Amino acid sequence: MNMSFLGWLLFLHLVSLQYAQLGPPGYTSDNSDWWSLTGRPESEERIPIQNRELPSANFRILGLSLSDENVLKTAADKLGKAKEVNRGDASSGRSQICYVSNDERGGIHLIFEQGEVNQALYLFEGGPDWQGSDQCLKLSLVTRHLSVASGLRLGLTPAGVKTILGKPSLATAGKLIYSFMVQKKTSAADLQKVRQAYPGLSEEELQRDYGFYSLGVYIEARFSSGKLAYLAISRAEVT
Repeated sequence: MNMSFLGWLLFLHLVSLQYAQLGPPGYTSDNSDWWSLTGRPESEERIPIQNRELPSANFRILGLSLSDENVLKTAADKLGKAKEVNRGDASSGRSQICYVSNDERGGIHLIFEQGEVNQALYLFEGGPDWQGSDQCLKLSLVTRHLSVASGLRLGLTPAGVKTILGKPSLATAGKLIYSFMVQKKTSAADLQKVRQAYPGLSEEELQRDYGFYSLGVYIEARFSSGKLAYLAISRAEVT
């Protein structure tokens, strides 16, 4: 290839820009994961928050629970060691492991995600490709019949989703959104962990700062031809 010195420098510069955009193997600077709630820019859409708590079955799938702060490790130990992918930073930082159906189409994905304060799961069929999708581990348990413990699964109608989750916070053409926030009392076991971590806290300070926490839940269901094709469930505990 014939190229002047300045041309070669320009070529190296373009390559470095491309690498910076795509990020290192962890895809730190990449936002092609269109399915991620954690990596999504904050929406200006006002979504009413419901003051009610969903049954824990809505956060369990294949015996894994989003209440597990180490859900990625637990999933890898139980389902298979899919390669962990890391993206973003600060509030948009997220670690993900992905499982995909092992049929020829490979169109159904189950993804677990750990954010700065939240744990999420995604179950969807189809959609655009993304950087890192080749890291998904094929798993025979991932099929269109795979269900969240509450009964949420691909193929449900909007009415079927409402039967399980109740009235949505927001309903638009092809989408149901649920947003919940409740205050909960911190368990005695968790308070004991705080005591051990911060032995200098008085009992009054402990109860004031850690006696209660907020449990926030966001669920998004998208439909294609009237059937559930994308399900996202995010759970966060904030003191």
